[in-house]
Amino acid sequence: MSSFPARIERALDACWRWLGVGANLALLAIMFGVSADAILRYTLNHPLTGTLEGVELLLVFSVFLSLAGTQAARGHVAVDIVTGRLRGKPRFALQAFTAALGLLLFATVSWATGGMAIRSWQMGEYSAGLIPFPIYPSRFLVALGSLLLSVQLLYELVRAVASLCGASTEPRAEAKPPAEPVA
Repeated sequence: MSSFPARIERALDACWRWLGVGANLALLAIMFGVSADAILRYTLNHPLTGTLEGVELLLVFSVFLSLAGTQAARGHVAVDIVTGRLRGKPRFALQAFTAALGLLLFATVSWATGGMAIRSWQMGEYSAGLIPFPIYPSRFLVALGSLLLSVQLLYELVRAVASLCGASTEPRAEAKPPAEPVA
């Protein structure tokens, strides 16, 4: 039976992976939409109506659906001049501090943008353009993406604090079959 932290990490990884697929599909839709618009605009002088508005809304999908997964994969920009040299408790203390700071920031962003999304939905806010797209789904995605990043940061904070206290937070390594010799 696997440990509780390992199960949590697997569940979060699966969630981030599926959200990453959604973000990639949004990027794919943006790519095809902009390409089709450019081709039709310059070859037939007939651009696709609503491409700009659609791309603006899909961009929110692609960015905010992938925030937490990028954090989990350590893909955000980081300066490790000092942190790369730290080991042990000082490193865990710095990880706990930065995770707590990020958690505070993104929990606040999630709360504030969640309120904005609810107000946008209640008043039926739409974009001003040739095709009026509803704005509230994008606002909800900003709040959701920030909330999911907060979940990831909370997980990292718990791991860093547990490491500071001396508890092992590393998932247990699965038993691997021995490698076959190369002939």
